[in-house]
Amino acid sequence: MRILFFGDIVGKVGRDAVHLSLPKLVKKYGVDFVIANGENASHGKGLTESNYHFLIDSGVDCVTLGNHYHSKSQIDYYIDDADYLVRPINLKNYSLGEGSAVFTVNGMDVRVTNVMGQAFMSEEVEDPIKTMEEFLEETKPCIHIVDFHADSTSEKAIFGHFFDGRVTAVLGTHTHVATNDCHILEGGTAFQSDVGMCGDPDGVIGFEKESVINRIVYGEGRFELNDKARMMINAVLIDVDELTYKATAITPIVSIVEK
Repeated sequence: MRILFFGDIVGKVGRDAVHLSLPKLVKKYGVDFVIANGENASHGKGLTESNYHFLIDSGVDCVTLGNHYHSKSQIDYYIDDADYLVRPINLKNYSLGEGSAVFTVNGMDVRVTNVMGQAFMSEEVEDPIKTMEEFLEETKPCIHIVDFHADSTSEKAIFGHFFDGRVTAVLGTHTHVATNDCHILEGGTAFQSDVGMCGDPDGVIGFEKESVINRIVYGEGRFELNDKARMMINAVLIDVDELTYKATAITPIVSIVEK
């Protein structure tokens, strides 16, 4: 089985980049299942219901979230009915939606779990390793892709090695900068510290560069998005052994998307 995972989708440019590139990638690589992190898909923070449906209609099979899961409060009203949306499983004091979901793909179960890290993150969450370990004790083995939404590359590496051989892939999101460490761990788990982002390649983590400079250097204004910017995608392809549920290959995809 071949699974395609898109890094954080940032704003309209990111949404359009996924929408335009996805059919071509599925055809070119023979993709069976598509996952995308959508926590920044609506105006750079959060996910509206309309944008959630846009991604699903574009061919994404499962959308994951992260620390901006509640930046658009309307999520409270639609998340329980959003069968293809997964929020961080270790959130404190938030019970709406699901932190893990199973999908049937070519007659096989594919589980997607979203977990949030603790290091350098302002949101309070339950211990990610303890939460994941307890969760795995309650679930049967299958192809299992984990979106670990965290800031620290070290925390992501620890998480990956700790669960090596027990999940198919641990894919980092959140920093919007793709790391050069795609590889298969000793136990057969595909790993990358951060998949990167889908959005404006000429800005700062997807936002218009001058607005970021003005905010960070001079303390003026706020981060802005350039809806007319060039489009880039960061993604990974994961090949999975359907008998062992282990990854056999992980391949990064970094591409400028033509309009």
